[in-house]
Amino acid sequence: MITGEHAVVDGYPAVFCAIDQRLRITATPLTARIIQIISEIADPVELPLDSFQVEGPMRFVLAALALYRDRLEHGVRLVITSQIDPMLGLGSSAAVTVATLGLLRELTSQEVTAPLLKSKVGLHTAALKLTRQLQGRGSGADLAASLHGGLLGYQLPLEAIDATLPERGGHAEDMTRLRAQTQRQSSDVGHALIIALPQPPQISLCYCGYKTPTGEVLARVAAKMQGHEAAFAALYGRMGASALAALSAAQQSDWAKFADHLNAYQVLMVELNVSDAILDALVSRARAEIDVTAAKISGSGLGDCILAMGRVPPQHQLAPFTKEGFVLHE
Repeated sequence: MITGEHAVVDGYPAVFCAIDQRLRITATPLTARIIQIISEIADPVELPLDSFQVEGPMRFVLAALALYRDRLEHGVRLVITSQIDPMLGLGSSAAVTVATLGLLRELTSQEVTAPLLKSKVGLHTAALKLTRQLQGRGSGADLAASLHGGLLGYQLPLEAIDATLPERGGHAEDMTRLRAQTQRQSSDVGHALIIALPQPPQISLCYCGYKTPTGEVLARVAAKMQGHEAAFAALYGRMGASALAALSAAQQSDWAKFADHLNAYQVLMVELNVSDAILDALVSRARAEIDVTAAKISGSGLGDCILAMGRVPPQHQLAPFTKEGFVLHE
């Protein structure tokens, strides 16, 4: 996530990207109606295809299998390999969800495959529904990154906005204009809006050493809203305006202005109380480096990574972009 954290769940836009780390799933048919999951990051799993619980570290894979098991004519072995460090909050759960759903849809398809772009729209909708069933909240931006690749603008469909969050502040007209602009470019009304953007200057990441699950961070913020809904609505409105301005700057390849909006968004993340002392220190250290134009939290906060744009600061890792998202190999 580049900018738009938290406010994206309330229907405001966000900017996010796919980095060049890939996850691959290989499927092999099995005669017996069992599923086997072999992964580098968890113990092997073997379960009856027609009866299993969706739980444990492979729950995203199992949830996808549960959706398709009535259409699978045979058992299947899934071998998962990944370049993504699951501890860094870089969307490994989103990648495995997208890959599993896309693979299973292909295995069970009895019709001519839909055009790839159209099929990705449907895959995103299914993956967002599955993810929210498992973790309660989520924007689906990481799912879109896995599907499409590149630098992207993103906005949830209206029906997917969390009704428990504060209503949008004074930028509803801008949000409606963005949605109308994008819908003129696409017939997929009712799905998330995904806008391809030019590639920005290089991005780097620094892991702070700990993480708080996104669902837990969102739950903490929601708890703090109780009794302060108007104040949070105003804050989310300012966050949404900042993210929208960053998206507009990216569309024009105005990377100096884009960086200014990233820095401004970090101030809002501090105001939301999701930037702790360690994250504040890492952001300040990165901004002190020559030719670093922006530094902020990447993600929901209270851990994970900060990102820097421009020169790579000490203790940061370059996060190269990829324009390639979901790929199906026969």
